[in-house]
Amino acid sequence: MENNPLPETQSISSDPELTPDQDPVHKTDKESTEEKSPKKQDESKERIIRSALKLFAERGFFETRIPEISAHAKVGVGTMYRHFRNKDHLFNEAFRISVQEFSQFLDKAISKNLSPKEQFFDFWKGLGLFSQGKLDQLIMIERNLSSYILDEESARAAALLKQKISDYFAPSQHDKSLRQIYPSLILGSFTGILRFHRIQANNIEPSILEQSAEMLWEGFAKVRRQEAAKKKEKQSKKN
Repeated sequence: MENNPLPETQSISSDPELTPDQDPVHKTDKESTEEKSPKKQDESKERIIRSALKLFAERGFFETRIPEISAHAKVGVGTMYRHFRNKDHLFNEAFRISVQEFSQFLDKAISKNLSPKEQFFDFWKGLGLFSQGKLDQLIMIERNLSSYILDEESARAAALLKQKISDYFAPSQHDKSLRQIYPSLILGSFTGILRFHRIQANNIEPSILEQSAEMLWEGFAKVRRQEAAKKKEKQSKKN
């Protein structure tokens, strides 16, 4: 998925939680020297984004502060503000990167020429594979698909991803309300299972994921049967 950046705005929210955290750290000589190298700049930006993803996934947007991200990324707070205007800007860029990586993964890993049930289980298995190396990105996406924190570009990226997920196995092509909740229902169920079992046992059995997929599919299949029955009933009344 190719992003088309929007013109960046320089405005900063007056909300205390959205106002950039103050920079208590003075730039060191070492930091000044490293910043002169484009490669070092790219590396520091990458560390900042990955650290932000981890902390946003663990704590959420409002509980994560700029100095905490800079400490985790091992860069000065001043360096962060050279790459990102504020926490909102950093959050949205991290979100879009997560969506892009997940969307590219789906395009490569998930088959489309399958039955609805096979496609669902293939997708569920794909979530497991993606989460093994990029759980922070998956949680970031699941938590914020409909967040009001998203800027215009991020909201467009989220809408495209939701459409892509719904198109894999929407229970009814004509029920818009179901199509809207489908992505959040599936991603929320998956990440909820992962959180619970990692807290309880620090791992998760593959059989648990398989059983969970069966339970979800039974619910989706029931919706499909109900829709088919309603359609048949309408046709009978017309005749």
